[in-house]
Amino acid sequence: MIKLIYPVFITATIIASFFYCISCLTPYLSPIDFGMLAFFELGFPYLALLILLLLFIWFFIRKKISVLLLLLLLLGYKNLTSTLAINGASPKNDDIIKGKSLQILTWNVRGFDNPAVSADSPRSNRRLMFDFIKNSGADILCLQEFNEMDAPGVFSNTKDLINLGYPHYYLTNDIRRVFPWGIVVTSSAIFSKIPLQDTGRIMLGDSSYPEYLGYADVMMDQKPLRIFTTHFKSLNLFAKYIDTVSTVIFHGDKEYVYTASKFEKIQVFSEEHSFQAGIAKKAMNNSRWPVLFTGDLNSVPASHAYHIISKGLQDAFLQKGNGLGTTLDSLPPTLRIDYLLADKKMKIVSWKKEIMHASDHYPQQIHIKWEE
Repeated sequence: MIKLIYPVFITATIIASFFYCISCLTPYLSPIDFGMLAFFELGFPYLALLILLLLFIWFFIRKKISVLLLLLLLLGYKNLTSTLAINGASPKNDDIIKGKSLQILTWNVRGFDNPAVSADSPRSNRRLMFDFIKNSGADILCLQEFNEMDAPGVFSNTKDLINLGYPHYYLTNDIRRVFPWGIVVTSSAIFSKIPLQDTGRIMLGDSSYPEYLGYADVMMDQKPLRIFTTHFKSLNLFAKYIDTVSTVIFHGDKEYVYTASKFEKIQVFSEEHSFQAGIAKKAMNNSRWPVLFTGDLNSVPASHAYHIISKGLQDAFLQKGNGLGTTLDSLPPTLRIDYLLADKKMKIVSWKKEIMHASDHYPQQIHIKWEE
């Protein structure tokens, strides 16, 4: 029996090692050129766990193979260190000094759910989200999938945030949709308690269904800082029909996200995210001020898009968090797709994430100050 199982186990180890090696290439090779890497971006954590499990088993069978597997595991160092954070307990933050530091909250708010006055209640998702923001203490909000509706019987998200103490704001006004009952404009948004010096937006490639990288300059301890926020294209994996009013268009094609297979969309949107990341990174590199990037990339830490965006920046979660840092409440825990990335001229004083289910994303907050 052992003689039969042994070659099968060897074969399984070789196959797993082969696929793991491919997944280690995702930081360096673009899915634009190697489309199949999109699946290895998503699969990296599972392949790494499989190699770790095989390493443990081989330790009791043949230690030399376990050593080889350990060396193989280390080939994925770049993806491992962008996926898993190990920092221990967070110390007391004595560096947080009013006027010297900024607290920034980033959150994909999914339109703030239902803004209808008739849907308002103490436990409505929208009320929970606004209450959280009110109590967060954040100086600046970076919000993705921010909706503003022009329709009777609805709240204004913009006005309600102004009333919470965020009078300075910038909206990228990405997509304007006209419904029989009113108009919805979706943006990436920056709301601030402190004045915004300069603002602007950069289109991320697809003018037929545009998404923009928005930015605003603020002063932190009398020095300028440029804050970026954006939302990369959603994969629309479960889109099943064409709604002629709110159709999602992909580079001029009104049918693609409704007719393409999930397999095809994973690959194509990974390519799109790498393309968007290249545009965004160029804009960030051209900033005359140190930058803080916030956003929903719809890409995992092992993706080529993440490695483009994060190059030369500090990932707040990796600096201050622990574990995998998932940012979605309804999908596997390996899917961290929302990020806070800071220039190395800044000190990340703290990072935290709130587990709440009002949106399909979790809010994250960062406290930053200048390095001394």
